[in-house]
Amino acid sequence: MVLKSEQMRREIISNMRGGKGEVELLHLLERNMLANRARLFAKLTLKPGVSIGPHKHENEFEVFFVLNGRGIFYDNGQAVDVKPGDVCFTMSGDTHSIENPYNEDLQLLAIIVLL
Repeated sequence: MVLKSEQMRREIISNMRGGKGEVELLHLLERNMLANRARLFAKLTLKPGVSIGPHKHENEFEVFFVLNGRGIFYDNGQAVDVKPGDVCFTMSGDTHSIENPYNEDLQLLAIIVLL
């Protein structure tokens, strides 16, 4: 199966998880295509000044792969600078957030896997 980019659903979420601004999600696969093993597979775009607020994952884990731009990932409150090629991993029971304080878009590949 091949999904063309024009078939993928775009979604804008304001103040995601209590963060600032609007996060753009490009749903690469819809949840019903993930065989009840994941709930998100998307490309996220955070424009300058945008953030996803702190939140905890339970019975799932999330992985961000940084595609473009730079950001600050908060891993259980600890700030870590991230750049293209970096992987941010948040296990069940952990808390994370991410922000883009820089002048270029931050793009992430995101997957949330159910445990």
